[in-house]
Amino acid sequence: MSRAVIVLALSFAGAPARAQSIEKTEFTAPAIFTMSVTVKPVAPPALMAPLYSSFAGLAAADTYLTWQAVHSGAVESNPVVAPIARNASGLAAVKFVTGAATFLAVERMRRDHPRAAMWIMAAADGGMIWVVWHNSQVAGLRP
Repeated sequence: MSRAVIVLALSFAGAPARAQSIEKTEFTAPAIFTMSVTVKPVAPPALMAPLYSSFAGLAAADTYLTWQAVHSGAVESNPVVAPIARNASGLAAVKFVTGAATFLAVERMRRDHPRAAMWIMAAADGGMIWVVWHNSQVAGLRP
């Protein structure tokens, strides 16, 4: 088998090389229609940066408090997170991915509806405030 491969390789290597034509043979068809797209950049509302940073901080607090509560004997009620609630890196990864998905969804919405995106992020922050407060109750950090 290897002799046949070597013979074929040598036979192709000994073939004469042919020169390319100098003439241009490519044909470009005239444009039937043209299209241009202009995208105007939308400046984020002034409250978006504080809303994003507070959401990230609250998500980090939620991750820590969930992990601490589960290790103190509490049971995770979220069926998606429950199997990985005892694993700190798995829990952090899930919380990071859900936070990133929230950011991306809000940023995508912000292009067309900046005020709605701001209010949705404010509502998400409000929800995370409640989750962190509840987790602090369950973890035994608050009376």
